[in-house]
Formats: sequence, C-alpha cells, structure tokens
Amino acid sequence: MSEPHADGFHMVQLWFDVRKLTQLGRMLHLPLARTDNNYLTHCALAELFQDQAPAPFCIDDVHRSMDHYEDRRARYLRLVAYSNVDGEALQRIAQGFASPAVYEICDWSILASKPMPETFPEGMRLGFELRACPVVRKASDGPKWHRGQEVDAFLSRVWELDDPTVDVDREEVYRDWLKDHLERRGGADPLAISMDRFSIERMSRRTHGNEREVRTIQRPDVTLTGTLRVVDARAFSDVLRTGVGRHKSFGFGMLKVRRA
Repeated sequence: MSEPHADGFHMVQLWFDVRKLTQLGRMLHLPLARTDNNYLTHCALAELFQDQAPAPFCIDDVHRSMDHYEDRRARYLRLVAYSNVDGEALQRIAQGFASPAVYEICDWSILASKPMPETFPEGMRLGFELRACPVVRKASDGPKWHRGQEVDAFLSRVWELDDPTVDVDREEVYRDWLKDHLERRGGADPLAISMDRFSIERMSRRTHGNEREVRTIQRPDVTLTGTLRVVDARAFSDVLRTGVGRHKSFGFGMLKVRRA
C-alpha cells in the first residue's frame, strides 16, 4: 500500500449512514426534531477527523437502496469535500481516534479521493456550482437591524431601500453578493451566474459559552451556477480551499468547478 498524501489539496467523497447519523445526534443530546442533516454531518466530521475535518463540504444527495447492500431499505448520505489530506489519511485518523460507533457511520469501502490541482492557469474558464448561504453582517444599527446582525443579503437590500414601490430581484441580489465576494478575494471574475435553487431553511447551531445550547436559525439556502475566469491562480486556489461566504463548516461555500 502506498503512503497517503500527508499534505496538499484533495477532493474526498464520503458516504454516511443516515440512521447512524441520527444515533450520533442522540449520543450528543441534540434535539433531533430541530437538527438538520448539515449539522449532523458537521458533528460526524468533527468526531471522525477532529482538527482535520474536511471543509468546506457539500451534501450531494441522499440515496436509498444502494445495490451492494443487503439492507435495501437503508439510506445513505453522500458528501464531497475539500481536504488537506487524502482519503487514506482521513481513514487512518478515524481509526486512531473515533469511537467504534462513530467510525461505523462512514462506509469506508466506497471512500474515494483525488488530488486537486495546486493552481488553475490564469485566464482559464471554468464552470462552477456553489451551494451558498448569502448573508451579510450589518456594520451599524438601523431601523430594522442592529450592528453585527447576520441578515439575508436580499432582506438587507430590501430594508436599506425601504421603498415598497421598488421591486427587488432576489436572483440579482445573490448574483451581486457572489460578485462582491469574488472581487474581494481577487481569484476569479464571474462571467455568468444563475440561481438554480432557493429556499429559506431552518439550521441548527450551538451557542457559545458553557451551556452550548442548540438553537434554530433561519437562513437562505441557494444554489448558484455559472462560469468564471481565473484571474489570479493563487488567490483562486485559496477560494477553493477556504470556501465562499459563511457557514462553511455546515454544508455551504464549497465551490465545485469543471471545465467550461
């Protein structure tokens, strides 16, 4: 067996048993009726891989009745993520430090990983898909918000205009949000952006402090697709590695790319 890559940039694909994810939620005393799959996945990654937990990640799908399982009623969640170490190294971390119950959440027989390019050539055109949580933090107090509040970018635009006669286009706001983010990061110029999916989702988050209570928040959940052009190879690589926007450890912000 070859030695795993210790450092670098990898994409990994993991399959989690949804029933065992739920059992983990019970072990962690989470309110399951208010806990979404993204948060359960966040907890499972932390329990499995500690400070090497892959992020950002994206839940691609929930699959039923996978052919190589005897129990055709079982449900499996597939996720892809960017990681500093390859799949073999991740499994070794989990073997060394995760509890048996947590270790069995992942089907290691179909773990897959690949090395990502360290950089993409400047000028290269790429197609992309991004599941994002397009929110902004308010820099000062206002009539409908307070300083530091995290607000849906669309709602923020509506509040700032404060004019019911103006029709604010949600897709346009989210396009502007992504353009602004990429402009600040300096890695790529977006050439076309479309909103393929939108919803307002309830998300679970633990509060800080000694109590660590689980609270439920509502945030936009948006899938944006399009094309971009790489303008700074190193900066763009950093965007891929670190993700776009907030809540990157909870299933948002993974910029998946393909050849345009």
